[in-house]
Amino acid sequence: MNNRQYKTKQEFVDDFSLKYEEMGYARIYGQIIGWLLVCEPEHQSFSDLIENLDISKASVSIVTRTLLDRGIIEKVRIKGDRQIHFKLKDASVTSILESHLRLNQDLQCITSAGLSLLSEENSGRLSKTNSLLSFITKEIDTTIQKYKAEFLD
Repeated sequence: MNNRQYKTKQEFVDDFSLKYEEMGYARIYGQIIGWLLVCEPEHQSFSDLIENLDISKASVSIVTRTLLDRGIIEKVRIKGDRQIHFKLKDASVTSILESHLRLNQDLQCITSAGLSLLSEENSGRLSKTNSLLSFITKEIDTTIQKYKAEFLD
């Protein structure tokens, strides 16, 4: 991607959600997370999400429940407002990367165990995949820990 300059927050949300979709998530997850990254104020009501993202009430309900369960967003009460508001948790993006790290760790364990099924001369593809996953897992973990130490502590 180039160094695009966005004219609107919606353009940012569109690009963000498309990338989220490319990673295998439903696009609406990227829409809600993307919006919560750039919206003002940082907390948004159910109605705000529906209106600003032009998505259905049912979709907002399902996705916000999932994002709450995964610890990516949190509920916020605003004095004098009866609606529940949502905002990104402080370390939400770190949490997303950590979940990807766990998936890489699991895949590395699976490919490592799978090596026992193959003879040494027939294990090239799986062995290379295992080595790559091991390398990526180590690097991502190191990077996340450095980031946390520098920016979150």
